[in-house]
Amino acid sequence: MSVSRDFLEYVLDLLAPLGPITTRRMFGSVGLYLDGRMFAIVSGEDRFYVKSDNQTQGQFDDADCPALTYTSKKPNGESKTVALSFRAPPESVLDDRQQMLDWAQLGIQAAARMPEKKQRARSAGSPADAYRRRR
Repeated sequence: MSVSRDFLEYVLDLLAPLGPITTRRMFGSVGLYLDGRMFAIVSGEDRFYVKSDNQTQGQFDDADCPALTYTSKKPNGESKTVALSFRAPPESVLDDRQQMLDWAQLGIQAAARMPEKKQRARSAGSPADAYRRRR
């Protein structure tokens, strides 16, 4: 299921005071980025999720905010549900820009505390490429 364009535009409009937010489609959802860091996700079920971490976990727990989950199947047929570090704030925040911005700030702060990902070294190519270069 893909994200509704109308819902995504609505969320981005509510978050506009934060500054230039970029988006990236991923696995039927859309990641929301501010300054190159993903702080929120809009899911294919038209739900808004905010990044959480150890410092913000309590606020999400107190408001009974469910985690974004997915189910994976193992080769033996067993399925496993995995909870990601993104939580859905109360749905009422979608009706109030200031509340939306307050919850989004939690995600921005959690994203800022994450260590920067190291850039992967460029591959030297396949073994066949290396062989051709030696000739």
